[in-house]
Amino acid sequence: MNKIVATLIKPHLLFLFFVSVSSHSLDHGSKDINNLSGVISTSHPMATMAGEAILIKGGNSVDAAIAASLVLSVVEPTMSGLGGRAQAIVSNNKQNFVGYNGMTEIPKAFKNDNALPSYGYQTVAVPGLVALLAKMHNDFGSLPFSSLTNPAIKHASEGIKFLPGERTRQLSVVEKIFESDGMRHVYIDESGDIHPNNKVVTQEALANTLKKISTDPHNNFYFGDIAKIIADDSSDNGGFINIGDLNNYEILPGNYFSFKYRDRTIHTLAAPAGGLLVAKTLSILNQYEYLDFDEDRWAALVSQALALSIKSMSENYYEEDPLKALNIDWINHQTLKISLPKTNNLEKVYNSALERSKTDWVQNSNSHTSHISVFDCDGLAISMTQTLGPIFGAKVSTKELGFPYAATMGGYLRTGKQKPGQRPRTSIAPVIVTKDGQVDLVLGAAGGIRIPSAITQTLSRIIDQGLTLERAISAPRVHPSMTINSENERVINLNSFEAEASDQGWNDRNVQYWEKSGFNVNLVHSRASFGRVNAVTNKSSVIMGQSDPDWEGSATASIKCGR
Repeated sequence: MNKIVATLIKPHLLFLFFVSVSSHSLDHGSKDINNLSGVISTSHPMATMAGEAILIKGGNSVDAAIAASLVLSVVEPTMSGLGGRAQAIVSNNKQNFVGYNGMTEIPKAFKNDNALPSYGYQTVAVPGLVALLAKMHNDFGSLPFSSLTNPAIKHASEGIKFLPGERTRQLSVVEKIFESDGMRHVYIDESGDIHPNNKVVTQEALANTLKKISTDPHNNFYFGDIAKIIADDSSDNGGFINIGDLNNYEILPGNYFSFKYRDRTIHTLAAPAGGLLVAKTLSILNQYEYLDFDEDRWAALVSQALALSIKSMSENYYEEDPLKALNIDWINHQTLKISLPKTNNLEKVYNSALERSKTDWVQNSNSHTSHISVFDCDGLAISMTQTLGPIFGAKVSTKELGFPYAATMGGYLRTGKQKPGQRPRTSIAPVIVTKDGQVDLVLGAAGGIRIPSAITQTLSRIIDQGLTLERAISAPRVHPSMTINSENERVINLNSFEAEASDQGWNDRNVQYWEKSGFNVNLVHSRASFGRVNAVTNKSSVIMGQSDPDWEGSATASIKCGR
């Protein structure tokens, strides 16, 4: 059985808030680290540090996730923020699972039109993130919400330096964000370009908004001054949101379900989240004995299983009964469509340390979304994915409030249904894995439709191949090739896929093998193009965090519970 061997070089320790490089595991010289009661993994070092600070103060996993979420709205605004949407799943030490649907909701006045733009106020729906954070805090929080907003307020008020990836993403849409007065005010300097490298950027309007929601976040965001400002700005700029849409917004229960995969139980959320894509893919893989597969044969199988799962999205858009959709007849029918190559005798793949300076921070439309995974020694776990949609979402911001709005209607989510009052589905798929009744793994990913792809492959490499979390996340991935036709339907060729070739991933020899077996394979050399995973694992009371090495994220290295 071929396995990928991954070697990761630990980066320099991060103690400064204004960093130009990032780490995928954080070690600390401070004695306070001994007081950590949990582990956190996020897409940005400053968010991870904020979560750790909350854990050191005695906060729990949900407290830490909320603090990290709010910091991300300041330091990584192209990816997620107060104007966006989120899905989360929480598990306590009694193995009770609670799902949260905080997706953006299409305003009642919305009228769908093929001529709708792909960005701007007409693509903006009612934000859900703040309501989700408020609801989770009400259910599980242990520290005052005001203490959880302090790190984000500090960074917004005192200023931060954007990391290279964030600057690259901002630069990629500079002409579009220049059209919005609110966006120009924060992200464009006097020269008409984004702020130069090493510029300390303050965000006073965002700091004030964070201060206002620091007490009673739901009411202070969806009612009163903030709601009126959002509604007025939307009306003044041709948007659809009115004050009633904001007043009526509430968090809905997440579409929670669980299923068995080998000796694990996978807990996740179905539509409007994308957890059923993970479930369908793994259920197909579950029909095969992994010992029969080498690395290249495994890749061909995974790609086809993913393709069949993604293709099924149009057949059952709402996924009201996930387990019914995950029936053995469907699984067996899909398995009959899969063709497998013969065993390959090529040399094993070895994945080397990644050079972050070579990462492609903007790869097609997949360089968006943020994920947070946290687990504490009391057994409280949270997996939360939050997003604005594409880079900077709708690319508009209300100047007085200081945060970008997510894109929901129009071209971005065009493969789904866009009806007033609904929350369109996405690929967000927060996951918690249990084994023998205990939390084994908390994970999720960023990267659009490649989110379920990255999660599935990480899980298979851990459960089927026996890799460590670090090696599983570092290993190269595949993803089925697809296009979107004029009817806004995904078109997938079952025998065509992309393979990650950066560093020592797959190469031309592997492609030749696949092509001889009837597959059309495209090697992709840019990093951060196959989803980015943030995860925490729990082994014998040792909790360890890991962040995808080809991104700017970070994680607590490890702690021992009960020490």
